[in-house]
Amino acid sequence: MDKRMFVMKMNKTLLALAVISGAFSTNLMAADIEAGVVKRLTEGTTSLAINSPSSMSDVYLESASDTKVSSMGAATGIAYFEIGNIYSSNYGWENITPSQSSSGNHGGTTLNIYIWQFGYGNVTNATMNGISKSAGLSEYRCGGDLHVCAVGETVTGWLYGFDFSGQQSGQFSVGSNSTASPFGYWSDSIYIN
Repeated sequence: MDKRMFVMKMNKTLLALAVISGAFSTNLMAADIEAGVVKRLTEGTTSLAINSPSSMSDVYLESASDTKVSSMGAATGIAYFEIGNIYSSNYGWENITPSQSSSGNHGGTTLNIYIWQFGYGNVTNATMNGISKSAGLSEYRCGGDLHVCAVGETVTGWLYGFDFSGQQSGQFSVGSNSTASPFGYWSDSIYIN
């Protein structure tokens, strides 16, 4: 291999590494979480105007907010995992109740499904009508009521969003593997009209 060919290969390799590391560093900078505590909110951080899940009972919220979580302590596993909201261009916003029924006539050009997770876990790809997609939105939340985090708060859960735009109706399913005690697999599904 001549020197020029070697230099071209090295340049391509370095460019690929720069692109990959840039993607990872952007992701880490957007989160800016250290030991489970929000250290800095970036200017580009936006939050959906989705309120905390209404299906979490007041008793659960009180007991969760009374729990003292140390930023140095181990993260808790999933204690709550539910489909919370559906948004479509045909219907608008629909809050999903614990009975898990969708009453709206969804579909159109936009169809987004939002999941609430209290605790730490790895969300799986969601499926709808045989189509599998990863979460397009992964927004960390804080406190016992999963509110938008402020600097210094401990991350206690996430709001995940899945984009199934173009689908009119069908069965939606998603799950998450708890990464701490209590270990296990959590899932939820709903038929979207």
